[in-house]
Amino acid sequence: MFSALLSHGGGRETWLNNVLPKLAESRRFSAIDVYFVGDDVTDVHNKIPSFGTPGVRFIETRLPATGGKLRSLRRIAIFLKDVPTKLRAYPDDSHCIVAIGTFYEGAVLALLRMLGRRPPLLVAWIRGIWSKEVNHRHGVRMRDLTCAFEKFFLRSADKLISNGQDTKQFYEALLERHVEAIPNALDIAKYAAIQLPAFSSASKVISYIGRLSEEKGLRVYLEAIELYLTAYPASTVNFDIVGDGPLRVIVEQFVSRFPERVRYLGPLANERMLDYLETIDVGVCLTFSKKSGGGGVSNGLLELIGAGRLVIAWDSVIFKQVLNSDQALFVEEDNAALLATAFADVERDPAGMSRRIAASAEVLQAYSLERHVDHFLDYTGF
Repeated sequence: MFSALLSHGGGRETWLNNVLPKLAESRRFSAIDVYFVGDDVTDVHNKIPSFGTPGVRFIETRLPATGGKLRSLRRIAIFLKDVPTKLRAYPDDSHCIVAIGTFYEGAVLALLRMLGRRPPLLVAWIRGIWSKEVNHRHGVRMRDLTCAFEKFFLRSADKLISNGQDTKQFYEALLERHVEAIPNALDIAKYAAIQLPAFSSASKVISYIGRLSEEKGLRVYLEAIELYLTAYPASTVNFDIVGDGPLRVIVEQFVSRFPERVRYLGPLANERMLDYLETIDVGVCLTFSKKSGGGGVSNGLLELIGAGRLVIAWDSVIFKQVLNSDQALFVEEDNAALLATAFADVERDPAGMSRRIAASAEVLQAYSLERHVDHFLDYTGF
C-alpha cells in the first residue's frame, strides 16, 4: 500500500489497522508482509497500532520528502522499482500479492506480470473510485491518462475486490469482469464499550472527521456552519473539525472567525477515536459521489453507527448502501443551505434523532470485522 501507515491516517489506514490482526489470528499464512513507504516528514508521526502485530513484517520503501509534481513522480517511481524487486526475491510459487489500491499499487501487479515472474495469485483490493478521487486535482487530459493506466493495471489482477456495492458496479462496468464486493467493517465489540449516549446534555456537538480536502465536502460543511450560526446565533449546537489535509489553512482561518462555536482538533490517532466519539452527538459524512469524490462503504460512517452517533450524510449511493432515511438524516449533495437546515433539525428534535440512532444499530452485524475477514479468505482461497 502506497502509504506511510500513520495512526491518524484515513480510511485505508483505519481499515488495515483493523484487518491485519484478524488475518494474523486466522493462521492461514506462514507470514504476512506489508510493503509501505516512509520519509523524513512522516517519521515524526506514530504508525498504526497494528504495526507491532506478531506474524506481520513491515517492509519500508524509503522516499524523498514530498514537494511538487516532479518529486511526486520520483517517489512513485522509487516505489514501483523497489517493491517488485523485493517481491521477485521470493520463489514464484511461495506467496500471493494483495494490492491495496488501484493506481500505485495496481502498477506493482502490472510490473510483476510484465517482468515475467509472478506469484500464483494477484489480487487488487479497490478502496475507492480513482477517477473521482483525482478529478479535482487534475485537468481532463491528465485525469483521462491516469484512469487509462489504472484500467490497464487492474487487468493484471487475477481477482478484484471492492469495498462496497457502488465501487463494485463502477469497476465491473469499467473492466467488464466480476468484482467481489467485501464492504468495510467494524470491530463491533470494541465500539460497544462506549458508555455515554448521544444527546445526553443540553448542548450538542456536530463533527467532521476525515481528510481536509475538496472531495470530502469540507468547504460545504464550513459554508453550512456559517449559514447556521448566522440564522441561529443563540443555538446550543457547536461544531468540531478533526483531520488534516490540503485545506487545513482554510479550516484554521474559519475557526478564527468563530472561536467559541467551532473547534479544530487536528489529526486524531486511531486509538483515540473511541474516546473522541463519546464527546460528540452527530457526525457528518460528506464525500461527494459524482464527478469528484469517492466510493465504497465508509469507515467513518461505520464508526459513527458503532458509537451510537447520529449520521448526517449526502443523499447518495455511497451512504444509502448502508443506511436508510429512518436511520440517518440525508441531505441533497453539495447543498449547504439544506445541510444547515439539518443542523437546525438536530437542535429542534433530539428525541427524533435518538430514534434514528437506535434504528441504525440494526445494520451493524452485516458489517462485522469477523464477517469481513472470513469473506476475504473464502473468496481468495487463502
